[in-house]
Order: sequence, then C-alpha cells, then structure tokens
Amino acid sequence: MTSYVERISPTPLLMIVAENDTLTPTAIALDAFESARQPKQLVLVPGDHYAPYHDEFDKASASAVEFFGQYLATPPLRRAEPAR
Repeated sequence: MTSYVERISPTPLLMIVAENDTLTPTAIALDAFESARQPKQLVLVPGDHYAPYHDEFDKASASAVEFFGQYLATPPLRRAEPAR
C-alpha cells in the first residue's frame, strides 16, 4: 500500500487517535502519523473508535480548538476608524 500522508506537508496535520480503535486500526494511524512531516500533532485518547466523540470529547475538541487556533486563525480584524 502506498502512503500519501508525507505529501500533506506543509499543511498542518492534527490526528486524534483512539488507543483501542478497531475500525481505523490504531497501529495504522500511528504509522501514518510517524511518516507525516511537520507541522503535525498527535492526540492519543483512551478508548475505542467513538471515544473522541463521546467519552473523550472534551479532550479531543479542546485539542482541535487549540490546533485550529494556532494554524488556521487569522489576526482579528481591526475596526476602521471613521474618516474625519
């Protein structure tokens, strides 16, 4: 099987992976993460495939918000001063 994950760079990559995922096997996800280039971030959560959406939602979503804020947020727009 050919891996294309290393071609994602320089696009930031966030992977939230469940430790006991059998639908998307954890080992395959971790191998993909290892072959990815920077910038990348791994968030490993306990549980099965659905844990990031239920039991570990707070951790997964907080990690995503932080990651997106770091890599996708633009500086806040400045309000234009009225012409005088």
